[in-house]
Amino acid sequence: MKSKQQGPIQGERYGICVPIVGPSIEEILSQVQEAVQAEVDLIELRPDMWMKDSHISEQEYIPTIVNLVEEVHFRYEKMPILFTWRTLAEGGKTSLSNENYCNLLQAIVDQDLVQAIDVELFAYTDTMGQVIKQAHQQEIQMVMSYHNFHKTLNRDTLHLYAEQMISAGAAVIKFALMPTTSDDVLSVLQFTKELSERYPQLPRITMSMGKLGQMTRACGHVFGNCLTFGTLGQASAPGQVEVDILKRLV
Repeated sequence: MKSKQQGPIQGERYGICVPIVGPSIEEILSQVQEAVQAEVDLIELRPDMWMKDSHISEQEYIPTIVNLVEEVHFRYEKMPILFTWRTLAEGGKTSLSNENYCNLLQAIVDQDLVQAIDVELFAYTDTMGQVIKQAHQQEIQMVMSYHNFHKTLNRDTLHLYAEQMISAGAAVIKFALMPTTSDDVLSVLQFTKELSERYPQLPRITMSMGKLGQMTRACGHVFGNCLTFGTLGQASAPGQVEVDILKRLV
């Protein structure tokens, strides 16, 4: 059982998170060790990337992932963990049935070793609502997310999604959007500022992806963002910036 503490994603400071994307236990642990040495604020475990070339059946995913999370936690107990299975629909690397998506997140909540869990807004179901409720009781931060790798939606639509996330019980809200113009990048920064004004107590994670939106990963905190994703090598999304550069900028 993990010790209870304030969630690792907070609005009053700008944190750096490193995605752990290695395909083998050796590479996963090596990446975590590197993140610990870099003194980042938390790591994101991305088992959808781990399972991509694993050649094991979907039925084996959950026990395999639970064991890997346990291994990471007990080796690096002081490093906060954000657990994320990114679905194919929002940029993930391995397919998973809706039922097993729910079952996996339930298993991670039951395991009670991570500090935060990502749930995609459009993967939300009544069953997932019960998982979120249990996570709140265990003081696990629930990050509700929306990713669009094709375009940047208008701010009115994004605010509607934010309201849906909050209604569903999100403790943190996250938006990652692909820009096609510089106006899209400005729109994400404006959206971030509006979120911070509407929900000042609610931590928010926003980014404009790709090379065009890369600046938002380094300056988002000026507009109210509270977390950025940096890389120590292999990125998990387009436009991620090296951790050492982020540390100099933020």
